[in-house]
Amino acid sequence: MDKEIKGSLETFVATADKLLGNKIVAAYCFGSAVYEDFHLGYSDLDFFIVADTLLTEENFRDFHTLREDYKRSGNPFLAVLEGEIIPRSGIKSREGNVIYWGTSKDRFNQGYGLRGFSMRGLLDVGYLISGQDIRREIPYPTEAEMLEQVESMIRTIRKYAVKTDRDIHSADWFFLISQSIYWLKTRKTSGKTQSAQWVLANCHYPWDGLLRKAIELRLRPALAQEQSWQLWLEQLGEGVQQACVSLEAEMHLFSRLT
Repeated sequence: MDKEIKGSLETFVATADKLLGNKIVAAYCFGSAVYEDFHLGYSDLDFFIVADTLLTEENFRDFHTLREDYKRSGNPFLAVLEGEIIPRSGIKSREGNVIYWGTSKDRFNQGYGLRGFSMRGLLDVGYLISGQDIRREIPYPTEAEMLEQVESMIRTIRKYAVKTDRDIHSADWFFLISQSIYWLKTRKTSGKTQSAQWVLANCHYPWDGLLRKAIELRLRPALAQEQSWQLWLEQLGEGVQQACVSLEAEMHLFSRLT
């Protein structure tokens, strides 16, 4: 993992621990950074923190202020932190107050949301930032849960990805679909770029050209500032729906073979 990423994560967790009265048991990084697939201007920096305390509204306000400070800090890694802080007592039950940092906002939730592909990635290859490694306490997502996540994503794509806009993350649908296909065919999870490259090398779909271009954009996010790429991004709806059809076919094949 990149030294600057590690340093930023350690800075964040040390500050978080102080805000929580030194109650952090374990702090993890997962997602693109642990797959060596983090790209500034595209990727988020994902964390998952377990604390031996019940989280309060006051804790949430403190972390809201911290998040706002990070957004203004000029540190490109702290500014894109996303994840959850959960109580240790709620690991298995998914009960209890949770502090959530998302792309556009933070929330004080009931129960944590990390599961499926992301949770398997954390448990399989997650990076322990600090504390004790308690992954054995965290339930491992079952095959049924993974399939449910794929089915849910198909419904989401059909509803919300009929049209796309000029945002760089319009291309992300192709990576999410590729990660799902990769798991369906290999029973493994991997980073977005790696999964997409595997799909290109091992499968043949009508939308291969779009996936290849999406990979180029992920590796070179500055391209999204160019008008030609912005026009491409806002015209991806049909291609995303086509990729979704391929995903659904692979899911049905998987179900028949298992």
